[in-house]
Amino acid sequence: MGGMGVIHGENELSIYQDNLTMTHNMLSASRFAGVRVFFYASSACMYPVSLQGNSQVDVFLKENDAWRGGVPPDPQGLYGLEKLSSELLLLHGRGEMDIRIARFHNVYGPRGAWMDGREKVPAALTRKALAAAALQEATPTMEIWGDGKQRRSFLYIDDFGVSARNSDNTFIRQTLGWSPKVSLEEGIKMTAVWMKNEMQKVVTDMSEKERTLALRNLQRSQVLDLSSGYITFAVLLPITSRGSEPQTQCLSTLSTFAESLQNTTWRDTHQLGGLRFKIKVYLAIDEDDTFLRKCDNAGVNVAEAVLLSKNITDVAIEICNHPRGHVCAIWRQCAERAMKDGCDYYVLMGDDVVLEDEGWMRHVHAKFLEISKRQHVPNGFGCVAFTDITFPGFPTFPIIHRTHMDIFSGRVVPDNFINQDGDPFLYQLYRRWNCSAMVPLRISNVIGGARPARYDKQHADGWKFGPLDKATDAIKQWLLQHCPVAQRLLTIDVVIPSYRVQLRYLDRILSLQPSSTCSVTFIIIVDDPRASSICELEKKYGYRPDVCIRVNTENLGASASRNRGMKESAADWIVFLDDDVHPDPSLLLEAEKVIRKYPKAAGFIACTHFPPAETIFETAVHLAGVTYFWDIAEKMAGESDMPWGVTANLIVRRIEDGVEFGLQFPKTGGGEDIDFIRQKREYAIAHGEEGFCAAPNVSATHPWWNDGKRSYWRFYWWSKGDGQLIKMYPDLTYIDHAPNSAELLLLSLVLMTAGSAAHAFAGVSELLILGIHLAVATFIGNIAHDMFRHLWRDASRAAGYNSTLAGLKWPLAVVESAIIRMTSEMGRLVGQLERKEFFPGRRFEWFAHRAGPGPRDEERLNSRQRFIIVVSILAVSLATLYQ
Repeated sequence: MGGMGVIHGENELSIYQDNLTMTHNMLSASRFAGVRVFFYASSACMYPVSLQGNSQVDVFLKENDAWRGGVPPDPQGLYGLEKLSSELLLLHGRGEMDIRIARFHNVYGPRGAWMDGREKVPAALTRKALAAAALQEATPTMEIWGDGKQRRSFLYIDDFGVSARNSDNTFIRQTLGWSPKVSLEEGIKMTAVWMKNEMQKVVTDMSEKERTLALRNLQRSQVLDLSSGYITFAVLLPITSRGSEPQTQCLSTLSTFAESLQNTTWRDTHQLGGLRFKIKVYLAIDEDDTFLRKCDNAGVNVAEAVLLSKNITDVAIEICNHPRGHVCAIWRQCAERAMKDGCDYYVLMGDDVVLEDEGWMRHVHAKFLEISKRQHVPNGFGCVAFTDITFPGFPTFPIIHRTHMDIFSGRVVPDNFINQDGDPFLYQLYRRWNCSAMVPLRISNVIGGARPARYDKQHADGWKFGPLDKATDAIKQWLLQHCPVAQRLLTIDVVIPSYRVQLRYLDRILSLQPSSTCSVTFIIIVDDPRASSICELEKKYGYRPDVCIRVNTENLGASASRNRGMKESAADWIVFLDDDVHPDPSLLLEAEKVIRKYPKAAGFIACTHFPPAETIFETAVHLAGVTYFWDIAEKMAGESDMPWGVTANLIVRRIEDGVEFGLQFPKTGGGEDIDFIRQKREYAIAHGEEGFCAAPNVSATHPWWNDGKRSYWRFYWWSKGDGQLIKMYPDLTYIDHAPNSAELLLLSLVLMTAGSAAHAFAGVSELLILGIHLAVATFIGNIAHDMFRHLWRDASRAAGYNSTLAGLKWPLAVVESAIIRMTSEMGRLVGQLERKEFFPGRRFEWFAHRAGPGPRDEERLNSRQRFIIVVSILAVSLATLYQ
């Protein structure tokens, strides 16, 4: 139980009740289990006070002195009376088992209580002496309770026998042959060595000012008031009869909630000894809710009567005059009342939920203590949320501590929150210090959550920017005064749009580990609600608080899914990853490094590699230039204003710039990444910040599409999309020196169409023949030029591609690369024609002028050379035909 800081008049009744009940329960359980020997640790406090009044002499108390004080017996307070009563209770049942009793007192030594009011006098005096020595003051002081004339005997823990108040040990010496072996001096020395080490653990991470304050506190003993030692959970409970049909249905719903509350808190609220918990329900009723404001025949409010019927007796009714559906305003009102009442924890609850797991109060309290110890923050700093089985991965019905109320002057959530987003706001706020947690304590949301609510849902627009940042600043200022060692973490959300939901790839991504100075959440946006692996994904990862799984109601495409991921995010930075990449294990660590190095960057172009090209098709994809920008971060390492990069592995700073992925691009992609990055860059530059930097060490490997099977449609659709960039970014375009393959093939189609008409109506076939020969010449000329380029002119560049091909397969790959390139050029032209945007000869400058004129000049050279070859082939073929 403790020393005199606990055993005093204010606590006696509580101690008597708890200890006697525990003894009775232990005795009953022992009888039920057939225990043969029962040992009871009693106390010397059961001896008569009248025998211990002379402080001038040592009084040696014997076992039979318990009744020398006369009748009625005169033990020391109710604590001593409880020990005497328990001894009598046990002796009454000694016929059923062998009862052994020892009366302990003043046992001391290592691992015993030494602070916080529960320590005995040897530990208290030793602690005060050590604290005085650590302070090294010129005139050390020692606090002593009483007049200093008290006389006691002390027993070292290793001797653990029946020594108390200068006890007479004759009986135990005769019966058991026992006598203490450790002297008081030796025992205190050993205790002091242990205690000094424990004291050092307490003050080791403190500043000098904090250390001095802590040591001064350790020089004083505390008096504990067990009656005020309850940890009170305030359940903030808005209720309404609106939407209930019949109206009495709301009382049935409340009854279900109340029963779950009673069942899951009974043990915590009836615990004897140790932590003691209380529940206080703040029942919030709308002023105009005439049904719920009624009273029953006993004059008790009908809603309160439901709680009372479930043995929930501590209820406060709050009448609220807020607009309908303004749940957050009701929470704020109830929280302010609970704060005035001195409550410790605040549970933002709804009457339509069912608590599933017993013991949530003690588990939540333990989680807050764990957070405090792990992150070196004040006790109560943080947010703990239930696991909502109807909305997995979402931090519903959070619990905050009075510390939060102190920081924000009694406002549980900002005033701009109406009835949505308050839960994630609190969770994301404390996540920035790694002080948010979702505990495996289940709760089911019967009406709200993912299901239709009883009111119109109103979101707090933009809460993840201004309101969240403002609250973050408020916490920063508070911590500077109360806990300057607490450090804000970097927060990153990894957004993964997934259509196929292939766990063999997602497992690798979700196994990434951040550093201890970074908090990461994985946001998976499933873009096919019919994907067969969704259930497996949720079963495997839905329990993880750092994994958020959202499923689109229909296939919206990668861009829309990434946009949803951005809306779900509340982190400082977002990392976009394709769902099939294999990230390097150090990806998050490298991302944090580059972010901290360039905090003002709009984002970072990371590096995405492909496995070695082992087939003709895979090598042709490289040669066609399709993969050139995937690892552009390595090619332009050190560049602080990158042109663009692919979204397979991209980092962006999350700011309120309104930039999203354009939905006018194809669902499969094509141009949306360039448009997104250019918009983000322009906003950052306009606001005095930086563009996109290269991050070559943030690396991942992308598998070959469709397992390397041959298909040109992907490149065709990509080009249909990126062809829009010419109109969108005219300043990033240039005029080519010759038509490309698509433009020549379009011309040949026009000639063949006109020639067919001329042949049909006038019998003239020249135009038709010209069109056919031009098409053939274009096809052959482009292949011929690529053979020249890759096998001779730029052979050293082509050799640098990661390919295992050799021999005749290499020129075949060159031929196929030309076909892929022409497919892409055709897709670009077709897209423009479909959008009625025809820009013959105008090209997009893929490097956005960041690499000088070199790339543009090379493309113009290639166009001229191809055109010359095509014209030459056309001339030869026509000359041969008409010879």
